[in-house]
Amino acid sequence: MRPVVLILPLCVALSACADWPDLDHAVSPEARRSDYPVLVPLNEVLDRRGLARSDATDGEILAARAANLRARAALLRGVAVDDDTRLRLTPRLRRLGG
Repeated sequence: MRPVVLILPLCVALSACADWPDLDHAVSPEARRSDYPVLVPLNEVLDRRGLARSDATDGEILAARAANLRARAALLRGVAVDDDTRLRLTPRLRRLGG
């Protein structure tokens, strides 16, 4: 039997014996008594921060990026090795056993 097969169960068994931290006392009493945060729409948060919302140019930018990514994907789907290179490499690969 390989030593790795014996070491793995030993590591799992030892990790099961570890002491887990007491997370009940990690939260302060003040935090326990406080209310849940108020959820607000993202647009309100962006307005408060002075950030512009999306507009028509954002859609055009995204469309251009998508077209660029599609063009790059089409190039990646193409032939990686042309016929001349394949003919030149085939005898060498056969000698190497590939």
